Amino acid sequence: MNLAANANAALYASMIVYTLAMLAFTWHLAARAPKVVDSKAVAEVPAQERELVGAGGPSSTERRPVTPYAAGPDFEESLKSRQRGNIALMLTYLASALLVASVLMRGLAVGRPPWGNMFEFATAAAAAVGAAYSVLAKRNRWQWLGVFIVTPILLVLGLALAVLYTEAGELMPALKSYWLGIHVSVAFLAVAFFTLACAVGLLYLVRLRREEKPPAKPNFIESLPSSASLERTAYSLNMVAFILWTFTLIAGAIWAKQAWGSYWQWDPKEVWTFVIWTVYAAYMHGRATAGVDHRRSMLIALLGYVAVIINFTLVNLVSTFVGMHNYSGM
Repeated sequence: MNLAANANAALYASMIVYTLAMLAFTWHLAARAPKVVDSKAVAEVPAQERELVGAGGPSSTERRPVTPYAAGPDFEESLKSRQRGNIALMLTYLASALLVASVLMRGLAVGRPPWGNMFEFATAAAAAVGAAYSVLAKRNRWQWLGVFIVTPILLVLGLALAVLYTEAGELMPALKSYWLGIHVSVAFLAVAFFTLACAVGLLYLVRLRREEKPPAKPNFIESLPSSASLERTAYSLNMVAFILWTFTLIAGAIWAKQAWGSYWQWDPKEVWTFVIWTVYAAYMHGRATAGVDHRRSMLIALLGYVAVIINFTLVNLVSTFVGMHNYSGM
């Protein structure tokens, strides 16, 4: 009981710190907006140099067209932005550590993997997303992505506490298997990478549109990496997630064979797991095909993430209601 109470306390603490991190990331983005420069000065830049000038100035290695706001923030503003981003990142580290500790304590309290009901499932998935972002953000300087990751985590945790909270209970006998820890933990990692890729993919579409039709008044979007860079990042994240999800699909089939005597039973979770794999396989194929518009490929990836959300919410609830295979049944 003490462990369960401490797990809840750590969960509430993580939400408080995530909220502070969200505010800090927003504060960080506010300082990233490029400054508007004289359009005449832009016109005077030689044509051969224009495509080399970006938010980092002429020395930038990233190609992007010169616009009336391509100068970016001055040194003092950039320094403030970096400081705010680092503060937000430190808060995210702390919040993610608290959330992971909450999940671990819940698991120790019940003596099993901590995803035996929808509440535990939601908090564990949020912890996986927070941990994945924390590991990758510092190395890749992804402070600009933080608010788009922390905000969904807060929403999921709030929903888990307000709607899904339930006391720990026993698992059905068929689910008492080491495959529960293997299959579901890898699925969580896959969903974490899918989530990061979705956030980057959405920013890619917005960034691409604004590059094609530059707005009169810039904002933080113009300070993000170029659309090409964002697209490559999203593809890399989706690739890792797709590999993990392939393992999830295979491991789930092996577990089903061990538990129910059949690799495939056409229950909703099995079907949707395969649907997700198929959609992302189509994205990977489209992305690797020469001449295919990357924007269209990204839309397929985003459709795949919608399938992920459906699988981890509605399908779980339906499986619970009809009493079918469900490792997160309430």
